[in-house]
Formats: sequence, C-alpha cells, structure tokens
Amino acid sequence: MDFFTHALLPYLLGSSLNIGKKRLAALVLGGMAPDLDVFISWISSVYPTPLLLVHRGMTHSFFFGFFFGLLVLYLAALPRVRGILGRFIKYDIDLSLGMVAFVYAGVLMHLLVDFTTTRGVPLFYPLQSMRYSADIFFQIEPMVLAASLLVLAALVRDRSLVRFNKNLFVVFMVFMLLVGGIRFEGKQSALSNFSCESARAYPESGLFSWAVLENETDQYLVYEYDYLDGNVSFVSVFPRLTVASKRQEAEKAIALADNLFWVRIFLWRAYAVAVNATSKENGSWDIEYYDPVVRVETHDSTSLLRLPSRNYGAVRVTVKDGVARMVE
Repeated sequence: MDFFTHALLPYLLGSSLNIGKKRLAALVLGGMAPDLDVFISWISSVYPTPLLLVHRGMTHSFFFGFFFGLLVLYLAALPRVRGILGRFIKYDIDLSLGMVAFVYAGVLMHLLVDFTTTRGVPLFYPLQSMRYSADIFFQIEPMVLAASLLVLAALVRDRSLVRFNKNLFVVFMVFMLLVGGIRFEGKQSALSNFSCESARAYPESGLFSWAVLENETDQYLVYEYDYLDGNVSFVSVFPRLTVASKRQEAEKAIALADNLFWVRIFLWRAYAVAVNATSKENGSWDIEYYDPVVRVETHDSTSLLRLPSRNYGAVRVTVKDGVARMVE
C-alpha cells in the first residue's frame, strides 16, 4: 500500500481512540517506519549482501520490523532530528517502553495492510524469505491512494476536523472494506473460470481488472479478466525457457547468472519467471529473466499507473568465460 495510507490509518485509529499525542506520534511513526527502507535499500546497489535489503524486504518482517521501528524511534527522538522536523511538524516522543510498544503496533498495522496487497511481505524473515500475500489489493491501490490524499488534505486544511477523527476513521475503513470487497469478489470470480489448481489471480491497477496466471510444466499461460463484464481474454503463452540451441550450455550459463544478487532478488520478487537465453558469436550468453504477469500488465505503455511495475518486469545478464554480470 502507499506511504500516505500507512500514515493515515494509524493516525485515524489512534486519534479516534484518544490515546494521547505522544502515543499517537509513536503509532504513526511505526506505521511509516517499514517503508523508510527506501533510504537504506541503495546499499545493496553498492555492496550486495545476503540480506533482503530491498524495498519490502527485511524491514517488512515481524523480527526486523521491530528493530527497524526501534531505530526509527531512536532517530526521531534525537534533539537535533526533532529540531529539524519540528519546523514542519510538531511531535513529542521519547524512548520509553510505552513508545516502543506503540511503534511496534504501528509496524504490525503496516505489515497487515501490505499483506493484503499483491507481492506481499516476508513476515517470518530471517527464518524464511517466503512472501505472504492475500493478493487482494494492487501494490499501490489507486482508489485508496486518492481517498487517503483527500482525507489528509482535509486534515491539513482544517485542523478542527481532528474532533471528528472517529467518524473519519469509520468512514475510511468502510471505504477500504468496500474496495476490498469488490477486489475479493473480483478475484473469486476470475478464478471461477479456471479449473487448473495452479491458477493464480493478481490484481491490476484498474479496480475491476485481474491477471490470471496458469503455471504449466514448460510454460506459463496469462489471461486478463474484467470483473465488470465477466470476460476472460487470452493474452499469451510464455515458455519457461527459450533457447535456440546449445541448451546444456545455456543451462550452465543460467546457473551462473542465478547467483547474482539482483537476479536472486528478481526471482524472489516475481510472480513467475521465464528466461530467454541467446548465444553470441563471441561465446557469451545474453540471458533475460522476465515476469510474464508484469509483461502483460505493462503492455499498455500509455497507462501511467502501470509504469512503476516495469522496475520489477525483467533483468538482463551477460555470461562470458564463466563470469556473470548484470546488464544495466
């Protein structure tokens, strides 16, 4: 879910329960903390590590989420940081056990919301890196984002609305449940058209649009489904591995490429992975890993709401003389 909704939900909940300004600040801080990993995920680009130091990685787990929330609380409580942030927003916070508890409560709210979105979160990392997801909402749900911005704008414009935060919270939750209900029904309706047990439905940016993936032995089948008219349209077939010749050599090159950090992250993050391997005259291999679902989602380049997912769409690697390198 988007950053604004992660901040708004704990704010509306905490203020409606009248938990006090200090606890409210800690709850909101915890709600935003996991997504502050964007400020440290660049480290992996400079020095790749075995850790999931990427967005929606280690900070989005029960274990590391607690310690990252504690780190953010510590930084926010520093006098110098409070002095800088105090120019834009007034808050009062400290390092007491109560503040730690409310920060972690905010972190748990964040993880719960992100669990409902596609791609999900590695809740039990480092015990396991598996991502858990209900695949109900799109990763950034456009309608929820629009509603969050409207509510935040209203709160900033008229601070007297704070007294009505309980009603705002109820209305906002009803709205999210309504959108979630439409999404859930759309998902069930999409899957009802497929008898294959491997079929998985993933939300697209449009409220009523879904991508359905069938995972067969040697290929992926991707369909698009429109919940409004109930139509399923066949999109394309994606072979798991495409190689013109020298299959054994291609598999050896792919094995080398699989060890690269960003390839491993791609394999971890993708809905499904297909590979194109092409041999070059100089003896090297050009290997493309791509996500068939994302390739279908981004086929319409005019849709601005789909463009961010291109970052997760594919990675390319060149392998020569037993050495694999990423291609920018």
